[in-house]
Amino acid sequence: MITSNIIHRVFRIRCGQSSGTAFAVDVDGRQYLITARHVVDNLSDGAGIAIFSNGAWCPTAMQAVGLGSGPSDVAVLAPDRRLSPADLPVEVSSAGFTYGQECYFLGFPYDFLGNVVFTEAGYHLPFVKRATLSCFAGDVYLLDGHNNPGFSGGPVVFGDPGRPPTKFGAVISGYKFAPEPVLVGNAVTNLTYKYNTGIIVCYKIEIAMSLIHANPIGASG
Repeated sequence: MITSNIIHRVFRIRCGQSSGTAFAVDVDGRQYLITARHVVDNLSDGAGIAIFSNGAWCPTAMQAVGLGSGPSDVAVLAPDRRLSPADLPVEVSSAGFTYGQECYFLGFPYDFLGNVVFTEAGYHLPFVKRATLSCFAGDVYLLDGHNNPGFSGGPVVFGDPGRPPTKFGAVISGYKFAPEPVLVGNAVTNLTYKYNTGIIVCYKIEIAMSLIHANPIGASG
């Protein structure tokens, strides 16, 4: 179901000690990298961006295009070169994303890597998971699915029902958790753990598009 034009645009990235997922989009002939703002928080401290390829972290020169304001967990970067081919287009829009619709999200959970790599750069095939658009909250989409650490910054993709997804519609931020008590046998302790509720938080792709249009500095060609 996930086609090459999407697969070739998803990357495992690191900024300082933080790692996550990012994905490339093309706007007006320029390429940009979109991720979650919290993945690249250390950029303000001078940390660089590295992309995992050929079994190693490779520093990659980038400029910050913009960061989402307020709670918007979105960041846009401008790499100094193309990271994915221009002949693999993807529509970048949440238009048509419908309440109750099935969708997918891609990324690199828990630093797990499969043994499938592609292109001479040796990028790893991202993991893919399925979700449902469960509810809306302004610029936030809430999905029903099981997210894991490492998917942050990855794309939510969707398309017409019954057909492969064709659009980048949102950016994964994280998931809602609830504190649950730790038991010793049947006895409740004072400890709690973060229970994954299965509610995924993501931000509409239009936030990233607004940042791009305000500062169009992506690599061209």
